[in-house]
Amino acid sequence: MESWVFYGIVAAICFGINTVIFKIAIQKGNLNPAYASLIFGVGISTVFLFYYFAKPNLQFELKSTLLALIAGVIWAIGFLAIAVAIANKGNVAQLAPIYNANTIIAVILGIILLKEVPNMSQMIRIIIGTLMIVGGAVLVSI
Repeated sequence: MESWVFYGIVAAICFGINTVIFKIAIQKGNLNPAYASLIFGVGISTVFLFYYFAKPNLQFELKSTLLALIAGVIWAIGFLAIAVAIANKGNVAQLAPIYNANTIIAVILGIILLKEVPNMSQMIRIIIGTLMIVGGAVLVSI
């Protein structure tokens, strides 16, 4: 197995567990979504600081730094939307497939902006997978 596949699987497991724990924190702990998201961000920062100091390598470049900052802000807005949905009694089993339809956006933007154009057999699998993701998101939301 290639390392990027392994890390993708680790990320999927962590994000799946994270959503359930976060829902318990908000609903059982009766936390405000903004406060819960702020604490969540502290947890994220802690992990990244440990990782940075374990492998220090500051490579500053203004354009890349600003793009990373923008990506972080966009991610935070998306996460806050999830937190508000959970606080409003969103059902994780229905919510997760809907917000994980983000895969479709990433695939489309990867093809258009990053020129990651797959060959024809890959494209067919991507289209079928995308249709399955959309179908799943629609099925769980109705």
